[in-house]
Amino acid sequence: MKTVSVLILLLLSNVLVGYSQDWKNDLNDAFKEANASGKDVLLFFSTSQDCLSCKTLEQKVLRSPEFLSYAESKYILVKEDFSLEQDKDIESKLLVVEKYNKDGFFPLVVIINRNTKVIGQLGAYNNESPQQFLAKLQSIKKS
Repeated sequence: MKTVSVLILLLLSNVLVGYSQDWKNDLNDAFKEANASGKDVLLFFSTSQDCLSCKTLEQKVLRSPEFLSYAESKYILVKEDFSLEQDKDIESKLLVVEKYNKDGFFPLVVIINRNTKVIGQLGAYNNESPQQFLAKLQSIKKS
């Protein structure tokens, strides 16, 4: 019985970590929250409908308990998805691209401080594990 209780507790803790922080889709709201919390913004550019690397990065890394646990204390998470089924105003998305993804790379992860200055970015996803991806994020130094 004790083993079953421990197993249930572990499963619940993984579920809670997965839901501990939601991905936002409004960058302006994210910057307001970043100013209030002192966190940076992690902006994920995706075309999940058409981009296998985007899907894989999101499923393998960005939804992982390791990433979400790490990101919770450091980042406000924002996803800009340029798939056709997305209903957000395309003009506002293009303004975000113009400022933070001029070359139009997908997937692209951009780290931005609360003053809207880019700290760093991670481009091509090479099937890294969550731990390898986190090591890359940690190598980005605040300016």
